[in-house]
Amino acid sequence: MRAAVLAVVGLFMLAGCASQPGSSSKPLLVDGKSAERLHGIQWELKTLTVDGTRVIMHPDAPMALAFAAGGQVAGYGPVNQFRGSYAFSEDGRLTWPAPGLNSTRRAGAPELMEKERAFFVGVPKTTRAILAGNALQLQSDDGNTVLAFVRAGS
Repeated sequence: MRAAVLAVVGLFMLAGCASQPGSSSKPLLVDGKSAERLHGIQWELKTLTVDGTRVIMHPDAPMALAFAAGGQVAGYGPVNQFRGSYAFSEDGRLTWPAPGLNSTRRAGAPELMEKERAFFVGVPKTTRAILAGNALQLQSDDGNTVLAFVRAGS
C-alpha cells in the first residue's frame, strides 16, 4: 500500500513539473474510452521500479514507448526496439496480450542490457495507466511495479 501511495505522489510531482500551461493535470485513469489520449505521443521513461526495486536510470540509456490505435505499442530501450499489443477495458484495466513485447535482439553493454531487461519485465506487469498533464504512469495492482513517463519534449 505504501508503494502505491508513493507512486501516486510521484505522478503528481511529475505532472507538476511537466505540465504545460492550459493542460489538465488532474489524474485520469485511462480506460477503453480515453485511451486515444495516449495515441501518437512518445512517452519517455523517467523512473522505473520493478517488484519494489528501484532501477537506477543511466543517462545514456533512454527508454520510451508509444501507444497507437488498434492496440499496438512500440518503443525502444537503450539497445533494442520493441513492438507489442495492449488493451484497455472499460473499467481501466490495462492488459498486454500474448505474445507480449517482441524486441530486436541486439547486444549491448551489460549495464544497459540489465536496465533494458528490467524495462521489458516491468511493462507487462502493469495493469493500469494514469495520465496527468504531460505525465503518464503505468503501475501494477499492488503498486510494486511503477513506470513513470513524461511526454517527449516536455
